[in-house]
Amino acid sequence: MSVQRVSVIALFCAIILMASSLIGQPQGSGPRAELGPQVTEPHPDFGVIDGKHYVNSYFGFSYRYPEGWKGTAVQSSSSGASQYALFTGNPASSDGTDMRYIAINADPLPKNTTPKTFIEGALKTFAGPSGGFDVLHTDKQYTFAGKQFYRVDLVSKSTPGSPVFYQTQVFMLSSNYAVTFTFMAVNSDDMDTLIRSMESLSFEQKPIGGAR
Repeated sequence: MSVQRVSVIALFCAIILMASSLIGQPQGSGPRAELGPQVTEPHPDFGVIDGKHYVNSYFGFSYRYPEGWKGTAVQSSSSGASQYALFTGNPASSDGTDMRYIAINADPLPKNTTPKTFIEGALKTFAGPSGGFDVLHTDKQYTFAGKQFYRVDLVSKSTPGSPVFYQTQVFMLSSNYAVTFTFMAVNSDDMDTLIRSMESLSFEQKPIGGAR
């Protein structure tokens, strides 16, 4: 894997982790217990890889990641459970220049969070003065497997010596969580192909957080 690709992936992951800890929190506040489930409450499992599918029984969905990709059930939560990293995927064979990437995360949310306020929090973090992206679109919506999803499109700010890449977040609000599919690509055609992979989503007919 080239040094350039490693540096871009590292930047991308750092921005993801920083954003997840800030979205939904008032400006200047620290971690707050009400943003996540209490110890005694049910909390997301991290899911499993079943064939070419990532399956999460807590949120009740199955997602078939792209053919020729390697998928990993991450099984990790951040400090204080402000985010659950569920899945990552990338092309199985690459010459080090393929920047395509998929991640699925679940963020605990305060009560009464709306798609609009979640998007505003994401933009403040990703595209604010200290963020690494510019905003392209925030007005696209989808229905996958009967569930409403919202889309945010970003492009990395120009940095000498680094390639420009696109990041798209497609999320749904489910119970007290935002479940976000994050995609990275270096051109719009690849991004459209990654978004279409969400057409493989299927949901079980049972309550979120139901018995497994």
